[in-house]
Amino acid sequence: MQFTLITLLSLVAFAFASPVPGRLDDLVARSAPAPPAAEAAAMSDANGNVVAFSSSGVYQGMH
Repeated sequence: MQFTLITLLSLVAFAFASPVPGRLDDLVARSAPAPPAAEAAAMSDANGNVVAFSSSGVYQGMH
């Protein structure tokens, strides 16, 4: 009985947590530039895009 109740509650929780179909039209694909080579150093910019690492763009503080 306890196992059945726990199983039922977890299935209900999963049903509420699953995404609603039909809301996929709100998603927007972003076109990102080609990523840097795998062996090259990389970092992410303020927008979250992966760019080649540039030491001149790194904040050095009071150096």
